[in-house]
Formats: sequence, C-alpha cells, structure tokens
Amino acid sequence: MKGRKGRFANDRALVFAEEEGTVYGQIICPLGQGQFKVSCSDGVYRTAKVRGRDYRRVRMVPGDIVLLRVRDGDEKRADIDRKYMPKEVKILKEDGEINDDSFAANDKGSGLVEFEEFL
Repeated sequence: MKGRKGRFANDRALVFAEEEGTVYGQIICPLGQGQFKVSCSDGVYRTAKVRGRDYRRVRMVPGDIVLLRVRDGDEKRADIDRKYMPKEVKILKEDGEINDDSFAANDKGSGLVEFEEFL
C-alpha cells in the first residue's frame, strides 16, 4: 500500500558532513520552542534550532545524532538539518564518520541541573 508519504518513505539518501560549516552533534537536552543544547563533534556546545519542515514532524530526544549547519555570524548557534535514524547512525560509525568519543558529552543526562550546586 502506497500511503500518504509514499511507498518508500523510510528510504532516504544518507547525507555526510562534507560541506564547510557542517558538523555532527548529539542532543543533550531540549530548551523549548524547537531549540536544543547540542554537543558537537568539534568539541563545542551549541544551541541548535530545528528549521523547516522537521519542526513539528520529527521528534528529537536526548541522545539523538543530528547534522548541524553552524551559523555564519555566531559559532555558538546552529541549525539542525537532519536527524539520523538508528540504521544511519550505524552506517556513520562503520564508515568512521563518528565514533563513541566524537562528542564532548557522551552521557544523556549531562543537561540536568544539580540542585546541590545552588546551596
């Protein structure tokens, strides 16, 4: 059955971070309004925003691997171009594009606030 999104909606081309200004990232925590704190493969923490048609269609949770386009004027901000599915992450790891140590924060809960810090 073809359905609304087509017969092969899950088959899409794999996009690599080959352009200048694109990096891989791992979502740390949501900030609201389609913005996330992201740990990037170049060791920088950035605030990333979901743009375009993925804003309400793609669900992103901490630990997801995404492709980011760094903004020209500000190195601390980026736009999320694509969320990689688990089988795409596996291909990226096999090709050596990313590994387990690629990101500054590997644990999912690093964005949580420790209340003992404020006492």
